[in-house]
Amino acid sequence: MKEKEIIPKTKAYSIRCSELEILIIYRLLILRLAKHLSGKEASFLMGKPLDYIDKVETFEIKRIYAHDLYVFTQVLDFENAGSAYPIPIDPNNEKNSYQMVVTNYTDRVIYDLKQVDSNNTPIKTIFLLVDTSNVQIVYNSDEEEYGKLKSTLHELFEEGYFSEERLAYDILYTCNKRMDSYIKPKKLMEIIQNHMEGKERFSLVQKKSSKPNFTGLVYIKKEMMTT
Repeated sequence: MKEKEIIPKTKAYSIRCSELEILIIYRLLILRLAKHLSGKEASFLMGKPLDYIDKVETFEIKRIYAHDLYVFTQVLDFENAGSAYPIPIDPNNEKNSYQMVVTNYTDRVIYDLKQVDSNNTPIKTIFLLVDTSNVQIVYNSDEEEYGKLKSTLHELFEEGYFSEERLAYDILYTCNKRMDSYIKPKKLMEIIQNHMEGKERFSLVQKKSSKPNFTGLVYIKKEMMTT
């Protein structure tokens, strides 16, 4: 019996902006792909709603603040905070029309960005990128590593680590250091979600940071919340 052909899902997104603005979005996308992170993982590490990066990359969020660019480069471990900025180009504030076609296959996502004219006819290709961050690579050690991560978080709870606000990136960095290995943010997201839903011995609450230099989402032990 012939297998049914899986038709990829394709959607187009449009924006009108300057060349510099579109190149910043390109830099964000390519830096994320370089770290093999999904949009949800990058958003999680930044302390943003999980759909933040996806909304930036599909133009639903049309303006990115300099502080968010800085946080993005820091949580993705790029030493140079200017990594998110494109190489110097001749400053040009002229607005152009762009169309991003996102095609979702079972094993990859393709981002095809073109500059278009008033009739949406392509003028030139800006970039063509392939994202494989959502491909599930299963290792024999995954289950053991997941258990170690849960145990490490329990240790942190008992030591009072969550008595103060913690950014997702800080939690991940601390766990990586203790376990002496790199943990995929997706695993940490799952376990933290369990703590927030009361499925673990200790409970976490997600809240907006009260720190003056950071406005994103943080995590704190439930009993530490004040009314």
